[in-house]
Amino acid sequence: MDFEIDHAEGKMAKTLLEDLRDQFQHTFRMLEAEIKRFSSEQWLKGISPFQTPAVQAMHLYDCLDFYFCGKSEYDWGHRFGGGWWELPAERWPSQAGVLAYSQELEERILAYLASLDQAALSQPAPVEEDPERNQLGALVYALRHTLHHHGQLAVLAVWHTGDGGEWE
Repeated sequence: MDFEIDHAEGKMAKTLLEDLRDQFQHTFRMLEAEIKRFSSEQWLKGISPFQTPAVQAMHLYDCLDFYFCGKSEYDWGHRFGGGWWELPAERWPSQAGVLAYSQELEERILAYLASLDQAALSQPAPVEEDPERNQLGALVYALRHTLHHHGQLAVLAVWHTGDGGEWE
């Protein structure tokens, strides 16, 4: 199935994979900007244990790591020595630690997307709780979940600084 569409001005639309790659890149830029809004003190404070900038970031990047690890078995919280639910606040990662993790994941995800062809998007997802989900659905879910937590970071930024909601 060919997903490219002719526009009236004669240009070709991006392929689905090119567009997905762009969307992931924009999402990573938005997350980085949101994470950088917090002071180091604000980073560790929130409105509940889960609604804390450090925890939201740990959770969303740990999930991205899982979605793109290529395995059904995953060691949750491995990057920072434990999951957000088990680490005391004094062991939560710094913003710099989270941003380094973000950079590594972005490189892995973009390389993975570059390795796919259009036909792969309709194949079963490589790692997914829903065995009927295809690759495209899994990629869209990963973006949707990530942007959900971007929204939570944005609200926390507004709560702390009066500014938030980076959009690219």
